[in-house]
Amino acid sequence: MVDKVDTRAVSGILYGLYKALYGLVGENSAAVMRKAAPDILDQLGKLGVDFSCVDDVNKLSQKLGETAVNAGLCDNMAFSLNGNELTANITQCSFFDLTKRLKEEGIPPFGCPFAALTIAIAEKNLGKKARLKKLEPAGAPGDTMMVVELMDK
Repeated sequence: MVDKVDTRAVSGILYGLYKALYGLVGENSAAVMRKAAPDILDQLGKLGVDFSCVDDVNKLSQKLGETAVNAGLCDNMAFSLNGNELTANITQCSFFDLTKRLKEEGIPPFGCPFAALTIAIAEKNLGKKARLKKLEPAGAPGDTMMVVELMDK
C-alpha cells in the first residue's frame, strides 16, 4: 500500500465534494460537516491515528499539530488559547489553495479538515461545544489562521 498521498489529489477530491455539498444544501453545509466530524475522528482512530490521549487543550494542540505535520498536511501548526478562542496558525497548509478556490466561488470554508478534527476532538474528549469562527489566510502565501470557539455544553 502507498504510504504517501499527493495532497493535490486529495484537494481535488475534496473540492468536488465540498462544491457539490454546498450546491445541494448551501449554508447548511457547515452543519453537515459538524455531523461528519465525529465519524472522521472515529475512522482515523480505526486507522491507527489515536486522539484518545487528548484530555486538555494543550494536548489537543500538541497531538493534532504533530499528526498534521507528520501526515504532510502542513509544515507547522501552533495553537494558542485566549479565553474561549482556540487559534491555530497553520504554516504552509496543504488545503490553502482549495479553501482559496472555494472562497473565490462564494463557498465559505465550512469543510476545513483541521477545523473538523479540532471540533470533533474538543467535543468528544474535552466535553466542549465548538464551532469554526474564522478561517483565513495569514502571513505568507499558504499560511492560514483558524479560530475555533470553545463553549461549555
